[in-house]
Amino acid sequence: MHLMSQRRIPDQTIISAVTPEDVPAITETIGNVRKIFGGIGSCCQRNRGMSYLTDTTDIIVFLDDDFIVGDDYFLNLERIFEHDRSIVGVNGEVIADGANSPGLTFEEGLRLAEQHSQRKKAAPIIREIKGAYGCNMAFRTAEIGSVRFDERLPLYGWQEDLDFCGALRGSGRIVKPDIVWGVHLGTKRGKGSEVRLGYSQIINPAYIVRKGNMSFPYAFGLAGRNLLANLIKSIHPESYVDRRGRLRGNLIGLFHLMTGRLTPEYILSLK
Repeated sequence: MHLMSQRRIPDQTIISAVTPEDVPAITETIGNVRKIFGGIGSCCQRNRGMSYLTDTTDIIVFLDDDFIVGDDYFLNLERIFEHDRSIVGVNGEVIADGANSPGLTFEEGLRLAEQHSQRKKAAPIIREIKGAYGCNMAFRTAEIGSVRFDERLPLYGWQEDLDFCGALRGSGRIVKPDIVWGVHLGTKRGKGSEVRLGYSQIINPAYIVRKGNMSFPYAFGLAGRNLLANLIKSIHPESYVDRRGRLRGNLIGLFHLMTGRLTPEYILSLK
């Protein structure tokens, strides 16, 4: 419903879910919305939406269901793509992220968005980046071509956003403009097992490096930082993070990595 308050609303809104029970009934009152259903996992859900939209739209925007778009999100997004043809991807600025905390309520997210929108705006700043943060990102459809999210990165699909951007790197620039922004609530419900996430924190970067969509130094630093954080914080873990579960997953991932097993889908056998 919040999307419909924008001055420029999407021409078509696709809700890609697993079952009808996953979609709030309120969507029945919103026009121009199509619901599609299929297998679980962020990658396959996004691919379903892309397959439906590829021949019908110039720009595809991916939004997590816990992301609140800021003022004129779609209007500014459209203008940026129209102004510079070298831009193939846009990642909105996340002005508050509940992913690094217990999470934000919808009301808290709206309040933070309202506070940000009231600030005096200077000239827009557009920075070029290597990859987008998956909670909100948009791409020029013509440049996507046959590129799809890798469904070997199942369920939560950790780092699937950087993998996808890495596959598009030769097509043009990916940028982050501060006039396209929003709030990521970081809802913890539905994220799944922390053991699985811990495994993905080790194996997924290595797998993406092998594909050529992530540099080794970046992947090494990413996996190393998560392993160290889980090791240290497992002593006195936060109430909203199962650090010991993540650490267990990290250690299983390290063992698989040392034995040459780059199998992201192994998380499906973990609990």
